[in-house]
Amino acid sequence: MSTVSTRAAQRPSDGYLSRHLRTAALLERMDPAFARAAEELVGHPHRTGLLSNSVRALIVLAVESVIPQADEPRIAAAIDQALADGASEAEVLCTLEIACSIGLHTVSVGLPLLIEEMELAGRALPEQTMRQRQLQRALETTGPRPRPLNRIYGGILRMDPDYFAARVRFIDLPWEQEAVLDDGVKHLLSIAIDAVSPQHYVDGLRKHMREALQIGVSPEAILEVLELASVTGLRTLDVGLEVLAQRS
Repeated sequence: MSTVSTRAAQRPSDGYLSRHLRTAALLERMDPAFARAAEELVGHPHRTGLLSNSVRALIVLAVESVIPQADEPRIAAAIDQALADGASEAEVLCTLEIACSIGLHTVSVGLPLLIEEMELAGRALPEQTMRQRQLQRALETTGPRPRPLNRIYGGILRMDPDYFAARVRFIDLPWEQEAVLDDGVKHLLSIAIDAVSPQHYVDGLRKHMREALQIGVSPEAILEVLELASVTGLRTLDVGLEVLAQRS
């Protein structure tokens, strides 16, 4: 089975979000802007990646087979309690959208290791481009949360500026809704989400990255795998949106 694709022959059409999210149509109805941001993020490795469609599909299958299952009764009970306690539908939706970003930790944890292993293997980072400088300036000076470029985001920007742009948009959209939840509440939600994030097996990540690089797998292909795995948090919306739609 070939690992690398011939992009022109194997690049499918858009509509990748529905492959990962059975409630994609419902999300489009409830929050079209967030649905578009999710589509851009989820579809990025499919549209621009190096892997063949079959290998990409097997990677998604492996990821879906091992990540913890969302507990529908508990999420339903939590939504019911939030609504009963006076939270609005928009506030519940914003909370779910913030929570589903947890899958992005896959890239946050994996990319720094990949860069370290690239350095050990004598592989240089891509040259910085004008567009990368523009994206950095936009992150630091515009949007709902202007912030300095940290080490993780700097690595993402150098390795894959298109994914960087999609990721920032996906994360920042809920923060643009200042009338829904204030920033203090959003930070508290984010702290809670990070506190319960499943532990990543860093040693295993490093071992397999090193061996993959040694046998000729490109850093770009490894990053694509991380990007494919990073959207698993969307299953939060699979459970939460259906429950919220039933309550509204």
